[in-house]
Amino acid sequence: MPLCLLGTYLYLGLLRKFSGLAPENAEQSSDIRVYREAGEAILAGNVPYRDFFIEYPPGSLLAFVPPAFFTTNPKDFATFFASEMALVLVATLVLTACAARILLGWWWPLPATVFTVAALLLYPVAVTRYDAIVALTLAAAGALIAGVSTLGRTHTAGTAALTAAWASLGFGAAVKLVPALATAPLVLFTGSRQGLRTLKDTVQGAVWGLAVFLGVLLLFFLPAFLFGGEGFVQSLAYHTGRGLQVESLGASVLMKLGYVEEAILENSAWVVLGYGVELLSSASLPITAVLLTVTGAVAYREYRESGFGPGQFPRFAAAFVLAFLLGSKVLSPQYIIWLLPLVPLSARGVWGVLVSGLFLAICWTTTQIHPYHYDELLWLEPTATTVLLWRNVLLVMLWVLILSLPSGSMQQPSRE
Repeated sequence: MPLCLLGTYLYLGLLRKFSGLAPENAEQSSDIRVYREAGEAILAGNVPYRDFFIEYPPGSLLAFVPPAFFTTNPKDFATFFASEMALVLVATLVLTACAARILLGWWWPLPATVFTVAALLLYPVAVTRYDAIVALTLAAAGALIAGVSTLGRTHTAGTAALTAAWASLGFGAAVKLVPALATAPLVLFTGSRQGLRTLKDTVQGAVWGLAVFLGVLLLFFLPAFLFGGEGFVQSLAYHTGRGLQVESLGASVLMKLGYVEEAILENSAWVVLGYGVELLSSASLPITAVLLTVTGAVAYREYRESGFGPGQFPRFAAAFVLAFLLGSKVLSPQYIIWLLPLVPLSARGVWGVLVSGLFLAICWTTTQIHPYHYDELLWLEPTATTVLLWRNVLLVMLWVLILSLPSGSMQQPSRE
């Protein structure tokens, strides 16, 4: 009953907040327009990537067709789409709460409440972008992995649940590539479940899961490539041509140092120009690789020392996503949605309160940047750039804190 009430409150709250958005942030936004045009083009018989260009992976198209089918104008499409994403977030909340109930016992209301508050804080992007589906796939994987812990090591249902977790991440990667990062902690969990400790044996033990992940991914990518051809390849390469986006960590540092001269719209993103921009933009990939390597090293050390339980999956999945966000040259506000089902499950007790408080501060400052002070940010006003820098510093702090959590911070309560 509390979860039903919380889910209803989340759904109604998101739609109420959506109704108060300015048209330029709702039905007139460029993202909603792209979604609507793609959905209408598919219903008209056009083939994605071949007959029209779209920058998103093929799995995302599933979210665009239903609103286009049931509506005939931009305003109704935006409202239907917002309702669709709100329902997805409610389902994500339920899965997160189920995982929390297994992993944290009586402590589960905190993650559920943090999820709800964070989603409402992110309302300008929570229901106007399709990233809620990414959060749903991560939450499904987390709930399935938590469920595995309640079953025997060789239990058939446990194996099926683990396979479904791999499939969920595969679908998530087909929607937006980032869930592929969560396969790393899932490999370690699979190896720990099988009693393995060396990295080689662990990867070999996870071969079936990796095959399922790749199989689901290819189920979407292969037809897109066969029918879309060069257009599909261009959609994947599209993002590599972007410059240093205005909200990225690197851009926030350069703006505060006074090195940024202006912000311009390029490849559907606002990027900065100025001293040091080209250097940071070209260094984005190696920096991201280093951050991901550090995250993987910490995860593997815990795996070798004490095993890798189901509670470590959301914690290190969040750490991998944060490492990607910090190193990437693009850090859009909707990317924070990916963390909704992960960060609240990263720890319990005092550590859980600290992690959750930090995450809520990140969500609040993200909304302060977009949409409330985005124009000031593009004009490089000091107040807006300071808020952005603090948001990004909080992201760094959250990444460091999650990696530094003691091994007992996710200790499962007794079930006796």
